[in-house]
Amino acid sequence: MHFKKSNRWGRIALLSAVSLHLATARAQSLELLKDVQMQRPEALATAQHELSACESAAASGQDCDEKRLSLLVGFLMLSWGDAGGAAKQLASQPAPPLLGAYYGWYRGEALSWSGQGAAAIQLWEQALKGANPALTRRINTRLGEVWLSLGAPAKALPFLDAAITATPTPELLYQRGICLSLLKNAAKALADLRRVILKWPTHPHAALAQAWLEQRKVPLQLSFEESLWQARARLEGGDTLGAWEQLNALKEPAQRGKGRKPYAFWRALITAQVLFAQGKENEGVEQLNMALTGPEPIAAEALALRARRALKAADNRTAQKLFTEIDQKYPRSAPADDAAYLAAWLSMQNGDYAVAATAFDAFETRHPTSRKRDEARWFKGYSQYRAGQQAEARATLISLTQQFPQSPLVPQAKYWSTRALQKSAAPGAHVSPVVLEEYKAIIKMYAATFYSLLSQERLRELEQVPPSVFASPPSTPTTAPKVDLSLAKALAATGLLRDANEEALRLGASVRGPDEAIALGHAFIALGEYGAAHALAARLLWGPVYSAHAPEALGLMYPRAFRESVEELSTQAKIDPYFTWSIMRRESAFRPEVLSAADARGLMQVIPPTARAIAQALKLEQPAPDDLYNPQLNVRFGTWYLSALWERFGHPVLVAAAYNAGPTPVLRWASARGALPLDEWVEEISIKETRAYVKQVAADLFIYRALYGAPAGRIAMTIPVPKPTGVSF
Repeated sequence: MHFKKSNRWGRIALLSAVSLHLATARAQSLELLKDVQMQRPEALATAQHELSACESAAASGQDCDEKRLSLLVGFLMLSWGDAGGAAKQLASQPAPPLLGAYYGWYRGEALSWSGQGAAAIQLWEQALKGANPALTRRINTRLGEVWLSLGAPAKALPFLDAAITATPTPELLYQRGICLSLLKNAAKALADLRRVILKWPTHPHAALAQAWLEQRKVPLQLSFEESLWQARARLEGGDTLGAWEQLNALKEPAQRGKGRKPYAFWRALITAQVLFAQGKENEGVEQLNMALTGPEPIAAEALALRARRALKAADNRTAQKLFTEIDQKYPRSAPADDAAYLAAWLSMQNGDYAVAATAFDAFETRHPTSRKRDEARWFKGYSQYRAGQQAEARATLISLTQQFPQSPLVPQAKYWSTRALQKSAAPGAHVSPVVLEEYKAIIKMYAATFYSLLSQERLRELEQVPPSVFASPPSTPTTAPKVDLSLAKALAATGLLRDANEEALRLGASVRGPDEAIALGHAFIALGEYGAAHALAARLLWGPVYSAHAPEALGLMYPRAFRESVEELSTQAKIDPYFTWSIMRRESAFRPEVLSAADARGLMQVIPPTARAIAQALKLEQPAPDDLYNPQLNVRFGTWYLSALWERFGHPVLVAAAYNAGPTPVLRWASARGALPLDEWVEEISIKETRAYVKQVAADLFIYRALYGAPAGRIAMTIPVPKPTGVSF
């Protein structure tokens, strides 16, 4: 862990939270622990004040745990970049009970960042004797790093070896490569540095490894294929300039064997992608045209690139034509399966439902081993439904449930087969009892899904009372967990929340049965380890939650995480806190440390550009990207954004769609298909990820309300007209 000078929000992500204040000797107050939990700026000042009061109490003979408070103050000072002050503070008190290894770790960090590497090493080597696996990995990493910085590569090497065995990161491999190079083991050094450069071409340490080798004139000796792959990886990682430089440095290999491999065509294909990324359309098209004249695998890839570009430009007709051409001209190529599927899907998106149904049927015939057969069957049935072929739709969707019983599409296939049966009735005819029974079965069998929610609404429209799903609210078990939680409790009560989280995850990984998962999960909730509790539930408690509806399991799958702050900030933003939790559950699974591939951070997965726009609207200091790991700040920004989206879109499904995909696409979908009922509108969202996202968020919202006694209300089955102005980022 590297500690840096922080701004007012704090840079170090405290990865968990504490809601339980252990009844031991007087130490951290519950208010202080909540400040630490939410990374409030006043946490350090509050901790220092409580430590001063504790020292005064201890001097007068009162029972007060100065050791734990001192450790927290030292940790917070270190987190804010005051390594010297932290070292002095930590030296003023011995280690608290159970926390000797963590005391040695943080005191060593303070000394190291104060320029006292040798003293830090002594503390870390002692701390290793009592460290758990997570802390051992951190200590080994820092021992290797500091020994290397002190010019002792031989002493650094075993620690780097141990750290790499646990977690082979590019930074560790780079450091070991430098170690081995300094120890004159050139072959192994080159292997490590080469691995960093090839496996993580866009990582900063790949550039450092490349520079190290170039400074020492060590040839990297990448094959043409490896260089080409690296250029492509850089392009996919967003490093367009690096990909361009890599391509320009490529030298096509000499002729080998019976003939040359089609390197020029592969180069042309990747060069086209680079040129398109640089906005050089004409040059890119020229290179793409060259790739199209290559052998079948390359020509198919080039045609797929042209089709995807048409799709991105919303030229669906051209994209469909190109995808169809790929399937017909290159049926054995890698892109053919996706191309045939997308050609059929585009027919549906264009409103040609009868054509789409036929195309999806043809897809199954032409690609009998495709992994998308269940999806093709689903879209065939839905297209038949939209084309007014209700009997055919019902038969198709029932066949999906029978042939692919484990498919995640079964709940929606059952819902839409029931809708098809309902719509096939003559106008004015009584609703078939089969329809009523099927809706009720969907509600009970698939309680956690969007289709349970829709089925409830359909029954209400038919003046029927939907069956109750979660009749009992969440409850807490009386059984204590069998595992030893003493270390996790000590860490949490001290305020070392990142460490408590790691220990909780370690303990959770050892659990195998649902009974123990329930007991341990509630212990995690008591410690504020919502992410660890939810992970345990997601792994082991699907049956108890969704089949048995066990009250003791429900609160683990649907926790009210960070409750005080979520309710306060949601109320300020005029947002239902249950909606905030539903978004949080989908975005981060209640883990404040999450970083996505799109650079979204924290509980509500806020991306830095959105955060800057929100900060400007709130007239706050512009946050640094790492500030978004701060739970308090992250939830504040997330609830503000939800409120702004709600003001513009006015429906939970549209708001969830805009939170995931941005307002612009949702405005387009609402304009194009706003006359559709809600269920059809959702199924025709053109982004697969967003379709799944809104379904789960909407279902979770109503489950949360049902579980915790809030008025459930009803979900509107019509799409409101969004306001023409409002939040647009």
